[in-house]
Amino acid sequence: MPHVPARSRLIPLAVSVLATCAVTTLAVAPTSASTPQSTPVPRAAAAPAPHGPAVTAPSDAPTAVRSSAPAKVATQAVNSTLPVDHRCSSTLRVRAQQMTSGQLSSVCTSLAGQAAYFHNVVKSNSQPVRGDNNTSLEVVVFNSSSEYRRLAGSLYGVSTNNGGVYLEGNPSAPGNQARFIAYRDETASTFTVKNLNHEYTHYLDGRFNMHGDWNANISTPTLWWIEGLAEYVSYGYLRRHNTWAAGEASRQTYNLSTLFDTTQQHDQDRVYAWGYLAVYYLMENRPADVAKILGYYRAGSWQAARTYIKQSIGTRYDADFRRWLLT
Repeated sequence: MPHVPARSRLIPLAVSVLATCAVTTLAVAPTSASTPQSTPVPRAAAAPAPHGPAVTAPSDAPTAVRSSAPAKVATQAVNSTLPVDHRCSSTLRVRAQQMTSGQLSSVCTSLAGQAAYFHNVVKSNSQPVRGDNNTSLEVVVFNSSSEYRRLAGSLYGVSTNNGGVYLEGNPSAPGNQARFIAYRDETASTFTVKNLNHEYTHYLDGRFNMHGDWNANISTPTLWWIEGLAEYVSYGYLRRHNTWAAGEASRQTYNLSTLFDTTQQHDQDRVYAWGYLAVYYLMENRPADVAKILGYYRAGSWQAARTYIKQSIGTRYDADFRRWLLT
């Protein structure tokens, strides 16, 4: 049986803001970590794309961003700047300034285990959505945040005032290359790629759950799912307790039905911590509804999904959700 912390631990009195793509640094899981056969207590977060207002984050908490735009890669400069070129598998490649064989092995093992964990959680049968050509992910790792700021812009044409960039590109384009541009977290005591597991969840979610590109994905309010799932999968896979979400849960700020309307205009507590709580509740208590919603998302039927969420679910679970938050 997998290690599943008691859900009563979701409600500590102290709030420690630890988890968001905007804030979280997720360490590489130990190579001995096994893939759970059922969904354990999770936690983690990603970040909004630079299309429209971004969720605010503390000034000391770099936010990773997402974009549909393909990277403009300076290939020759990339090859000289990132001499480490390691293929974990046919679907995963790591480019880096400097990583040891042990660090590469840990990253590869962590992400391979997470993929299996993800598919078990969302019941995808490892089947990509129709027309998705993002068959592989390239993870780019700079030595530090300062090296990231100094080099990533010129090499990949991205903004670097953030905690990393996930470039989905156009998944329907043949040969499209999904890429996560990141850096080593110098503040961590062990080798850690900032936001690694959270952003990998976004790649998997985009390939196996969300039809089309980022702009299509957010054509209706889906941020509760996108960020909530990234929190849920990464924290669950890493077997970490979501102290931030626990503190938010004790406040009972939002109804579940309200969270279904979350957009990029809302604050990080609502996007990340409450997105996590919404997904966690539905996964644990309403799996049939999750399956129905994912059926629409995988088909790109965004308005049908929205109608189901707002009309078929509506406020039906609000009272139970509030009860659940305190259990």
